Amino acid sequence: MPVASASPITVCTLWEKDHHKGVATLVNSLVRSGYRGRVWTGYHGDLPPWAAGGTANGEIYTVPAGPDVEVVFVKVPTQLHFAQYKPTWMLRVMEEFDLEVEGVFYFDPDMFVVGPWTFFERWLKFGVAASEDAAYPFNPKHPLALGWRQYAESIGYTHWNDTNAYFNSGLVGVSREMRSFLTLWDEVMNNIRRDFGAIKGMMTPTRTDLFHRPGQDGFTLATYLTPHRVSWVGPDGMAFERGEWLTVHAYLHKPWRRRVLRDLFVNGNKPDRGARLYWELAGSPIQVESPARIRRHRWLIPLAAFLSRFYQRRD
Repeated sequence: MPVASASPITVCTLWEKDHHKGVATLVNSLVRSGYRGRVWTGYHGDLPPWAAGGTANGEIYTVPAGPDVEVVFVKVPTQLHFAQYKPTWMLRVMEEFDLEVEGVFYFDPDMFVVGPWTFFERWLKFGVAASEDAAYPFNPKHPLALGWRQYAESIGYTHWNDTNAYFNSGLVGVSREMRSFLTLWDEVMNNIRRDFGAIKGMMTPTRTDLFHRPGQDGFTLATYLTPHRVSWVGPDGMAFERGEWLTVHAYLHKPWRRRVLRDLFVNGNKPDRGARLYWELAGSPIQVESPARIRRHRWLIPLAAFLSRFYQRRD
């Protein structure tokens, strides 16, 4: 692609199984938001059907996705849950694959970018970019935060930021000059695995565990330990609260798995922002769903939203 057209900031994600559908609509949302450049995707398993016709170069497989955008696939050898592999992957992108970029944003593959890409480029000038999570309101005197500080001091960390926030690791941005944050985050994850055991899934059975969500807790702890500036948006940055201005994170219900009317009448779940955006973006420039399915869902979703005004499931 012409170098002049590419953003100085690159993008990466990690995926496996049917999350390739989310990767496709993430890329489509980036194109619509004005991003030009490569999207580096680390993955397990097989390449998706929509990636046919790409170009292989050693371990790298590249597929064009619209004007001046490429999706790059790299099979990653880790056995870790991808939630714990993010800092390693971001470092690999900057130090192994894309040596000229000024920074990297990681997005989970069940996300959509709705704000203009120029905002993200400006954001990295202010520090490590993060977004608050909706699940766990933290404060510097929270017993878990104090437990993290005690643990960090016990293994030799001395710097501490009294940050009044808990972050979601589905959106992380780091400039090249602050990439030592990624090394710190990676060290934190290694220490958690060493001292608390490797967690195969996303979380332990209870939030009272010191590191209940190792990937997300480890990222938040790294922001408390870093000497770098951290610039964050609130839960609205992922559309967890009212507003849809930056990204939408479909973390509860993967929109490509949903059955719109069944979900409404059987489970009481009306169509959400993620479902609407997925079917809005599923056709172009990467076509991940058939035209017939896209047309059908584009009238089913408004219908289900209308019916939800009158129907509530009662157990």
